[in-house]
Amino acid sequence: MQLDAVIPRPTLSDVLTELGLGRPVVVTGTRGGPVMLCAAEETTPDQINLMATHARGLVGLVMTHKRAAELGLDLQPRSGRPGAPLYTRSIEAAKGTTTGISTEDRARTIRIAATGGKGDVITPGHIFPQVSDGDQNGVAETAIRLLAASGGQCAATICAILDDRGEVADTPTAQALARRLGLATVDMSQVRALTGPDAFW
Repeated sequence: MQLDAVIPRPTLSDVLTELGLGRPVVVTGTRGGPVMLCAAEETTPDQINLMATHARGLVGLVMTHKRAAELGLDLQPRSGRPGAPLYTRSIEAAKGTTTGISTEDRARTIRIAATGGKGDVITPGHIFPQVSDGDQNGVAETAIRLLAASGGQCAATICAILDDRGEVADTPTAQALARRLGLATVDMSQVRALTGPDAFW
């Protein structure tokens, strides 16, 4: 009997509930490949470790343009990569970190970026925020829509999911990982219809 036949697939409502509770979820179908993400303001060292260990990609941060402006973060210039993600300068929490790379330090930086003010982050650092380019198929836009719909703040912790060979994982591989870790999954196509309050962006 196939596993999908005995384990109900999570709904979009399930995913939003999980995000609202501060738990990670897996998103498939985005232009950049599948990602694991959670609400930035709820991010813990254990979640950073989970992402680094099992998703294996770069642990990063998505935030709204409004939030980036509140932190005083301008965009890194693009050079030779017109379709690259819109990254800001890298950041670190201004206080309470040591090397900046530990799971504790990265979790603190991410939480501060979601809830603090302009003087609470410094650059450069070990966290690389990106903002949405408006592409509804993109990772950043998908993450922001999910966060808005779940009642979260204006930022999400994200990590690309890689397979055993170190390549970007396909959808079945990402779904299998989610099942193994007990994480809810959602496809980007389900997220397109979600909107949040205008002030969120």
